[in-house]
Amino acid sequence: MRHTLILAGLATVVLNLASFGTGTMVPRPDTSRAALINLGQDYGHLQLWAEAIAEATDTLDSGDAEHARVLAQQLVKVIGPLEADFEETTASLSTNQLQQVLPLWERMVFAHAGFLLLQEEAASLGTDPALDPSELRDVASQLSAVLDFASEIQRQILSELTTPAPTPIRLL
Repeated sequence: MRHTLILAGLATVVLNLASFGTGTMVPRPDTSRAALINLGQDYGHLQLWAEAIAEATDTLDSGDAEHARVLAQQLVKVIGPLEADFEETTASLSTNQLQQVLPLWERMVFAHAGFLLLQEEAASLGTDPALDPSELRDVASQLSAVLDFASEIQRQILSELTTPAPTPIRLL
């Protein structure tokens, strides 16, 4: 629940930032490209974990609840830093950049809400003494799907922000 409220607050901040006009602020160094690339790498690393956990749960019998719980707890730990990285990436974007990619960024916010929900579900599974490994495999599969979605959105945002805006060519 706490994560959902934090994410809702983050979405409100993003929308408010996007609605501000451009003022006479001193330009700050643009770290958005590096932050977006870092976020994409985080998605890639987390995707490897999701795949490894899915493969590991395939080898566990339904009586291997302890091993499945340990894997669920590990999944919670590897998802954890993603929230801070997303916040850092959001903070690195200027108001103009957010306005430029707002529809994509809103999708990214929903993807991160999915990460938080899956993290909470994995945490719950990590304390379940009767955990069936197939339940954790389902969470890992869902995580993989959300990661695929978020990775695609991240690539689109990076492309949109790094592609120069078309300018009309004037013939003299």
